[in-house]
Amino acid sequence: MSPDPAKAQDKVRFGEDFEVDLRAYKLRGGGHTLKLERIPMEVLLFLMEQRGQLVTREEIVKKIWGDGVFLDTDNSINGAIRKIRQVLKDHPEHPRFIQTVTGRAIALSLR
Repeated sequence: MSPDPAKAQDKVRFGEDFEVDLRAYKLRGGGHTLKLERIPMEVLLFLMEQRGQLVTREEIVKKIWGDGVFLDTDNSINGAIRKIRQVLKDHPEHPRFIQTVTGRAIALSLR
């Protein structure tokens, strides 16, 4: 089995001009560093690891917050996805990168 490309390289490029620098923990677009808070960045990185696959909310909760968390994870996930979409200019009705399957899962497509 080949290693995950997101782990095998320091930078992952997608879209017309987006890049995630894994070592620097930064998202860039159009040559500028884009502001993304810790939780949305962690969600984006997890979706990048799983790109092309559906990821359940439960998988996101386990990866980001761990087991036994006592907070409103649905609102936290929704907020993180909303912030990622804002930064990527990815409209939920016509997504380029993040596709939500209502009631099931979330998938990331890096084109």
